[in-house]
Amino acid sequence: MTVTITSVLASIVCVAVLRWAWGVLNWVWFRPKRVERCLRQQGFAGKPYRVLVGDWKESSDMLQEARTKPIGLSDAILPRVMPFLHQMVKDYGIQHVTLYFLSCRFSLAT
Repeated sequence: MTVTITSVLASIVCVAVLRWAWGVLNWVWFRPKRVERCLRQQGFAGKPYRVLVGDWKESSDMLQEARTKPIGLSDAILPRVMPFLHQMVKDYGIQHVTLYFLSCRFSLAT
């Protein structure tokens, strides 16, 4: 069996592609899930991680909906300005985690 330059280059390219794919998978899935698990162990609540978008879509939809409703002078401002934060505090309490794309945001509301 002879080893040719083509087979060596194909092997190197294959290893490079697999290494790159593993890095992307680690960046997009494994690291955020590991951070989420650690935060849950520390007592933070929140919605589970969703690949790439996280809570961004729901947050933007809630903000768009809140801006279309009229607000009275005696109404609370927080549900209008930050509806997603207001809903997260109602659902998960004062300490919660919000996941945007590949990063976490901690909220310690008072």
